[in-house]
Amino acid sequence: MAQTTYDGGMAAYFLLTFLALILVPKRQLKDVNATNASKIVKKQTEMNGLHSELIQSIHPDTVKLAEGQSAEEAESYFVEITKAYKALTDEVVRKNFQEYGHPDGKQTVEMGLALPPWVVDAHNNIWVLGAYGVLIGGLLPYLVGKWWFGSRSRTKDGVHAKTAGIFFKDMSEDATPATLVSSLSRGLEVEKPQLLKRFKLSDEIRALEQQVHQKLGSAADAIYSNLKSKESKLAFTLLYAHLLRIDIPSASLRSAQRDLILQTPVLLGSILAMALGHGWLPTTIEIMHLHAYFSQALLPGRSNLLQFPVITEDALDGDRSAGLGKLLELVKDDPSKAKSLLVAVSHISRIDVYDASFKVVGERIITPGAFVQLVFKVRQVSLLSGSPPRKEQTPEEIAAEAATDTAFLASKAEVEDLPSYRSQWAHAPHWPGDRKPSWWCVVGDLKTQKIFVPPFKFTDVPWSDPEAHPNRDYRSYKVQFQAPQQVGTYTLHLTFVSDTFVGEDQSIYMTLQVDDVSSLGADEQAVEDEISDPEEDTLAGQMAAMRGGNVKKSPYHGSDEEESTTDGDDEGDSDSSDDD
Repeated sequence: MAQTTYDGGMAAYFLLTFLALILVPKRQLKDVNATNASKIVKKQTEMNGLHSELIQSIHPDTVKLAEGQSAEEAESYFVEITKAYKALTDEVVRKNFQEYGHPDGKQTVEMGLALPPWVVDAHNNIWVLGAYGVLIGGLLPYLVGKWWFGSRSRTKDGVHAKTAGIFFKDMSEDATPATLVSSLSRGLEVEKPQLLKRFKLSDEIRALEQQVHQKLGSAADAIYSNLKSKESKLAFTLLYAHLLRIDIPSASLRSAQRDLILQTPVLLGSILAMALGHGWLPTTIEIMHLHAYFSQALLPGRSNLLQFPVITEDALDGDRSAGLGKLLELVKDDPSKAKSLLVAVSHISRIDVYDASFKVVGERIITPGAFVQLVFKVRQVSLLSGSPPRKEQTPEEIAAEAATDTAFLASKAEVEDLPSYRSQWAHAPHWPGDRKPSWWCVVGDLKTQKIFVPPFKFTDVPWSDPEAHPNRDYRSYKVQFQAPQQVGTYTLHLTFVSDTFVGEDQSIYMTLQVDDVSSLGADEQAVEDEISDPEEDTLAGQMAAMRGGNVKKSPYHGSDEEESTTDGDDEGDSDSSDDD
C-alpha cells in the first residue's frame, strides 16, 4: 500500500460538509431529501469511496509523518475524519450533532435541587422568601411552643396540671369514697370538656340525677352543692350511675359514661400519687379500693357478693355482711344459676400469700441503711376454696427451691420468670372492656398509719394448680427499699389490694429487725471494713485519716513493714561500712 502524507484538504471538505448539515435549517433539509433523493444516493456512494481511500492513506499505522508532526496528531486527525464520516452517514450520530453539537449526544451535566419550577423562578423571589419567612418565623415557633407548653401542661401521671391542682386542693387524710368521686368529677371536667359540654340539661339528665339522689340520700345534697358547673355535675351523675348500676336509656349518654369510666384509672393514679406523697396509709388503700369498685360497678359499702352473677340486692334482702354461705344457698336450688356462678368463679379469685420475707444480698442480718429486698411468693386461689395444703418436700426439693430463690434474689428482675404462664381476663361484666387483674403490695406501719415502703403493683399471678406444678405453683416478686437508719424492731403490716375484685384484701404482719454492725462477727466486720474503708491516696482517705478513721494502704506504695525493713538494711549496711 502506498504511503502518502496529508495536507488537510480532505479534512476541510468534510468539515464544510458537517457545517452545512448543521447550519442548513431542518425544514430545508427535508425539502431537499424529498425532491432530490436520487442525487443524495449518488453522492452517498461517491462519499463512501472517497472515505475508504482517505482512511487508507491517513491511518496512524500507515501514514508517513511530515517534519514536526507527531503520532498523536495523526491519530487525532484520523479520529476527526471518522467522526465527520459518521456524522454524514450514521443517523444517530447526525441527530446528536443536530441536537447537542456532539456525536455522542448530550455532554453537559446539570446539578440542582428537586424543587418545583415556581420555587426557583426569578419572578417569584419575593413570594418564595415571604413563604419561608412565614414558615420559619411563624409556623415553626408556633409548633415548637405548642409542643413545649403542651408537654408542661401535663404531669408525669398523664393528667392536666389543672386537674392535678384540683386533686391537690381536695386531698385530705379523711377522704371518703364520695369526696374522691367528687374530685374525679371535677377532674373529668378538665380532661373531657368537649365530651361533657355537648349535653344540654335535658329531662333525661334531670331524671338520672334524681335517681342518684334517691340512692345516695342526704349525702348527695352536699356533694352536688359543691359542684359548681353543669359539666362536673353531669360527670358525677354518670359515675355514680355506673356504681349504682342504673340503666341509662340514651345511647349518647351511655357512650359518654363509657369514656368517663375508662378515664378513671388514670385520674385515680394521680390521686394515689398525692396520697403517697403524704404517706397516708388508710387513704392510699381507700383510693386503691375505688379501682375495684369501678371495675365491678359496685357502690362502696354494699355486699361483695354483688360482683357475682345472678346475685341482686333483692336476693340478699339488704344483708351487706352475707358471706359465701349465703351465695351457695341462693344458687343450690337453681342449676342454671349454679352453672353461671361456677363459670364466674373461675375468673374471680383472691390472692394467697405463700411466703414473704426481708432479705439482704450477701448479708446475714439487716444493718442500718442497708438495701433490703422484700421477697413475696403469691398465687391465685378460688373464692370457694381455702388455701391449698402444703406438701412435705424432700431435701432435694428444698435445696432446688432454695437455689431458685437465691438466683432470683441475685438477679435484677422484679418478677420471677415463668415461661409456661398464660394470663387470663378477670370477671368484670360491667367494665367497658377486657380487664386483666392486678394487685398492689402495700407495706405500712400501723403505729404511725404511714406508708413504710412505696406500693408495688404487680400482675400475671398464676392460679394454684398442685397437679400441674406440685413443687412450685406460685410466683416470686421482690421490692427493694432502704432500711431505716435507727436500730430497732419494726412491726409492719403487709397488705395486698386488688384493683379488680372487691373485698379480697389479704394482710399479714411482718417484723423488720435492724441490727447494729457490731452484731456481725469479727470476720464479717473485717470484710465490711475492707470494702468500706477509703484508700489513703484518695481525698476521702486523707479526710478519714485526719479524723482518726481507718484507711486502706495504697496499692502503689510499700507498707510500713517494707519501709522498716528497708531502713534496717540501710542501717546494717552503714554499720558494716564503719567496721571496714
